[in-house]
Amino acid sequence: MNSQSATGEASLREHAIVWHPIKKKYYLLADVIPLHSEHHPNTYNTEIHLFSSPNLKDWTYHGVAIPKGTMSGSHDQFGVASSVAATFHNGIIYCPYSARRTSHFTQRSVGLAYSNTDPEQLPWHKTANPISDLPGEDDDAALVSDESDNHLHLYHRTASSQGYQIVHSESSHPLKEDSWSKAIVVTTRPEGVRAQELTGVALLNGEYHLFVIEHFYQGGAKVAHLVSRNPGGPFQAFEKHQRYLKRSEQPPNIIYSGHITPVVKEGKLKAFFWTVSQSGKRYGLLGHPVLMPGK
Repeated sequence: MNSQSATGEASLREHAIVWHPIKKKYYLLADVIPLHSEHHPNTYNTEIHLFSSPNLKDWTYHGVAIPKGTMSGSHDQFGVASSVAATFHNGIIYCPYSARRTSHFTQRSVGLAYSNTDPEQLPWHKTANPISDLPGEDDDAALVSDESDNHLHLYHRTASSQGYQIVHSESSHPLKEDSWSKAIVVTTRPEGVRAQELTGVALLNGEYHLFVIEHFYQGGAKVAHLVSRNPGGPFQAFEKHQRYLKRSEQPPNIIYSGHITPVVKEGKLKAFFWTVSQSGKRYGLLGHPVLMPGK
């Protein structure tokens, strides 16, 4: 974002992109961190902004879709962030987020925001309470809708005394906070992996795909691609020969900064968007075309 926006010069970090079949647009929900923020590039004391595009190339900025809470003591008083997948369901968009409860950005839970019939009518609505609040810190929230059973499926990372884990819960009445099932762990942290981050979720051909950043004790990281026909797992490694990204079309000299978002339209994977380092200390987003298996 540039100096002409209300936020001023800023970075875009974690993000979700969802296709709206009625508006015939993609909607991008992104963490926006002003360059002047004392926390930059971390998503503390931030809000989630909305952009739209008919083609994933030309984007229109709309403003703050999910503001932080205004009530003292609310679960998201000190920021909203870390949505990695939003979903269109029954005419509106649902977007989960990591809610920061304290000035130290601890006691993080998962809140739920939802759009009006017209997503560009801002700000969006939020449930009064979290839809998931596990011991420890909850981040990297993702939602996918399964029309076959009318359920929304929530995935997110939680950090506790058991280390980093990816969990799942579900609900057919998502705006009722107590309707969400008890969270269950759906992945195992591999040996040698220090930390995990959930960076994308997609439902394709009846299979649930998780994209998980794995940070290694010896340094470095990779994005693991896991798949299951059951939303509650178990998840297995995706077939490595089934490549989605055209390596020859990736721009050279790009510094990737981890977070990857699969973009799905009408049940088909259309693109991946990545967080990348730009000039100076700014972060932005870069899109890649998709190579479907066998093509």
